[in-house]
Amino acid sequence: MRRKENDRISSTITDFLGKPTKWIFITLFAVSVILPLYWLATNAIKVEADYLASPPVIIPTRITTENFIKIFVNDGVGKGLYNSAVITAVSTFLAASFGSLAAYALTKGKLGKRTRSIFAGWFLLQKMYPAVATAIPIYLVMRSLHLIDTKTAMIILNTSFNFPMVIWLMMGFFQEVPESIEESGKIDGCSMAQRFFYLVLPIVKPGLVASAILTFVSTWNEFLFAVILSVRNAKTLPVIISGFITDRGLEWGPMAATGVVIIIPVFIIVWLLQKDFVQGMTMGAVKG
Repeated sequence: MRRKENDRISSTITDFLGKPTKWIFITLFAVSVILPLYWLATNAIKVEADYLASPPVIIPTRITTENFIKIFVNDGVGKGLYNSAVITAVSTFLAASFGSLAAYALTKGKLGKRTRSIFAGWFLLQKMYPAVATAIPIYLVMRSLHLIDTKTAMIILNTSFNFPMVIWLMMGFFQEVPESIEESGKIDGCSMAQRFFYLVLPIVKPGLVASAILTFVSTWNEFLFAVILSVRNAKTLPVIISGFITDRGLEWGPMAATGVVIIIPVFIIVWLLQKDFVQGMTMGAVKG
């Protein structure tokens, strides 16, 4: 029923816009996405004279890998890539794993509907307040724990900040699981943990993948606390790329090369998991 309603709405919008208008919007959207990526990639392989030229060089004729060599040899991008990968992988695993468990307990546990709504509102509120408001207290706590400039501090922070988002998203997906599946598990003598891992989790897998990817992207791009808490050993790629903004100007070539390095892992992860990601986001869009 819901699918027929969505198809009807989609068909109405298509008929209203018409094919020419639809293709114009698609083309404009594609250009707005592709053009910045093209400009970033070409600046990464341009010689200095070309990326500083005025008017700008649209299609480079002189290609160099000097910018990539410089950032890995002199600017510590290799170590930053390692730090970002470790922090992001561990934070995503912890947030997705424990967040989904917490969401299932809140949704299918013995809490009342009103209590679940209060928890859901609280988790949503935690994602809405500005993170900078907690910067000073967090710095003082991490300093007292001797965790400044450590990957442990970044993992703790990114896990805690993404934890509410995962719980809030997964609660919506768990609410869509038919009660009959839970009841059949109870009849077969399954515990709550067994029902979660063997019956419910395969159904909400797209939602879990979508939540994990959102956590991955958020952690991978996190800058505020990375720049506050890292000095040398725990620098991530967003902090390193900000270092190319100097009092002598912007180092466009190395900055563009680092930008390409930052984008590639995200592109690969989303491309590999795009089917589950799109399915999960679609499930979240039509639930209710």
